[in-house]
Amino acid sequence: MMFRVFSVWVKYTLPMDLQAITGQLYIVNGNIQQAAGETTSTAFVPGLLAQSAPPRANRSRKNDFLFVHLTLTGSAEETAVLAQEIITDTSQKFYQTGGSITSALRQAVSDANQKLLHLNLSSTERSREGAISCAVLHNDELYLVQAGEAFALLGHNFGVERLPPNPPQKITPLGRSAGLSLNYEHHRLQTGDMLLLADPRITNLSTEMLEPALVDKEMEEGLAALQTIVGKNTARLLLIEFTNDAEERFPDVIVPAATATVATAKTIHNDFPDPVREGETPPVPTANRRPQPERPASDKSTNLAADVEYNTRKATAGAAFGLANFTDWLTDMLARLRPPHHEDEEPTNWAVPALLALAIPILVAIIVTSVYLRQGNAQRFADIKTEMGQTIGLAESASSEEMRTYYESVLVLAAEAETLRPNDSEVARLRYEAMTALDDLDGVTRLQGEVLYEYAPETNLTAVTLQEGFDGGLYTLDNASNVYYHLTDESYTELNGEPEQIVFSDKALGSHVVGNVIDMMWRPEGTAVTRDGLAMLDTSGALLTYYPNQKDTRAAPLGLSSVWQIPQAMATFGERLYILDAGAREIWKYFPEGDGFIIKDDEQILALDASADLESAIDLDIYSEDGSLLILYSDGRIRYYDTRSGRVQWDEQDLLANGGLTLPLENPTAAKLIGKGLNASIFVADPGTGRIIQIARGGRIIAQYRADDAVSQDLFRNIQDFAVAEAPLRIFVTDGNQLYVATQE
Repeated sequence: MMFRVFSVWVKYTLPMDLQAITGQLYIVNGNIQQAAGETTSTAFVPGLLAQSAPPRANRSRKNDFLFVHLTLTGSAEETAVLAQEIITDTSQKFYQTGGSITSALRQAVSDANQKLLHLNLSSTERSREGAISCAVLHNDELYLVQAGEAFALLGHNFGVERLPPNPPQKITPLGRSAGLSLNYEHHRLQTGDMLLLADPRITNLSTEMLEPALVDKEMEEGLAALQTIVGKNTARLLLIEFTNDAEERFPDVIVPAATATVATAKTIHNDFPDPVREGETPPVPTANRRPQPERPASDKSTNLAADVEYNTRKATAGAAFGLANFTDWLTDMLARLRPPHHEDEEPTNWAVPALLALAIPILVAIIVTSVYLRQGNAQRFADIKTEMGQTIGLAESASSEEMRTYYESVLVLAAEAETLRPNDSEVARLRYEAMTALDDLDGVTRLQGEVLYEYAPETNLTAVTLQEGFDGGLYTLDNASNVYYHLTDESYTELNGEPEQIVFSDKALGSHVVGNVIDMMWRPEGTAVTRDGLAMLDTSGALLTYYPNQKDTRAAPLGLSSVWQIPQAMATFGERLYILDAGAREIWKYFPEGDGFIIKDDEQILALDASADLESAIDLDIYSEDGSLLILYSDGRIRYYDTRSGRVQWDEQDLLANGGLTLPLENPTAAKLIGKGLNASIFVADPGTGRIIQIARGGRIIAQYRADDAVSQDLFRNIQDFAVAEAPLRIFVTDGNQLYVATQE
């Protein structure tokens, strides 16, 4: 019997670390397959990967071993090249990403999804969708992230676990949407455990049927059992055995710990060892790391506690070096002030030495005090890291509610640690691990923020709007009524040159002088308006419109502006203009007439029930196809009205009870209706919880987003306004004097 087997052995110096032996089995209609284009050095099964850390991997990934199983729609022969490209990119992304293993896996899977989605959107060929399982062996821990109809089994000596345990209610295949539903798994491994990554096509096989290949079996026995179980079906299987006795079983393969930390397995890029057939002796892999001294195994809290003495000594040593340098300088100074004495020289002026004599005790006291302060800070910093590690350990075994409290405590400790020692990599890792865990609890997708443009320090941005069409263009508004236009590419993410200031306070537009601009929106052409333009609401009683085709700006006066009290925001529907006035508790209604607007005596306001309570309303938007009204309140309430009946279709209570909202809104600032038809949805910015929430028009949560800036701080904690572009998702955010774009990695 012949198997397509590629054996991989990993050896770590820590006594508790496990080694991995992997085998690949490729069966088509019951027949073992030879991979297309196979040679003795390049044979591989399409879509499978087992790889140790490459030489230039991120420091956080040096001891991680990656296993990938990718399935794409279509035959394996048709998709072999594409699958190879995707798993190569996935591996590179994982090993180049720092932070926790879970976050690196999530970014690697998201990157694979984006690559496949981009190919599907840009190619005229048949679309490809898929499923992916990415597993990582780290010491004796297994981390697993799955997307699509991914399927895996973990065998223990007591039985088999199916991963995921239950089929998810909603499955989004890889390559179909920018938003993915991911399954996360974390398991402690013991020697003898087996992991099987398999095609979705064999999910019909029960756990009991596959158990003989995964329980109390070694690699060769497991592969033989799998071939029998699969029978006449088709499958690509990656089987991994975790063991600590590989040295005894394969003495010619394992590199001693004293020689190298890791015996690196060859990957499918000419890095896998040649296929091992029955009766052959596997070749010895080549070590690619320098020897490292052994250290005893320990848990997170022990490792962190060990930093105390080191940090204290480091602080004391630094201060001591500073004191030594100062003493050396002082000695030199005194020598210059008191050179060798000669009998014929003038008497020395002792004023300066006397002053120095008084200053020296003071300076020494300052230096000694700084030593103790630095020692205290180092001790507190080490204590914080220890407490963070211990708290994460407690959270891992706590209930959901307690878990949230523990992880939130880690974020508080991280903030304190940042004040003592900014940009510490260990603190950043622990904070990111806590943030990732909170994301998992809340069903949140984390985005990565990037600064698009930084304005003058005194600038405070309050609004951002995208120019519709295929030419790009982006507009921002600050609290001083300055409106800027950025020339961009069609994706809006590449800014061309410096912004152009198109409106500012006291600018004369015909007979109108610009006052206080509070809101803006893109106003498409229609029956009354013949050109697209950027509409800006001036509280002095006018709608300003900038037309980019001729770069001219016009002002249209608005009736009844003298009775406005606290205008907050505006929206448009059917070319009509609606202005939310929280002070007057009304929504004013204006009808288009040429480039201007008129008021109708019998329709001055949008009639709503008294329960609308517009006094605390801060934003509104109207769905362009049926006039449904969205109102957002500063206290976290939200209402979605059917304007034809005037009834509330759903509110924040419905979202919490039945809509899938995990946390109530705390301090929302903006809400927008994005898209049309089946793609229409509502986005709400809530800085209070650091989220942007995407809601279906029917009142169900589609997604919840958080984002990190360049230093891994929550980007959505200070949102004033945002704009959304989709396919792929890009969220443009104003934060103080900076304009960000948040995207999925």
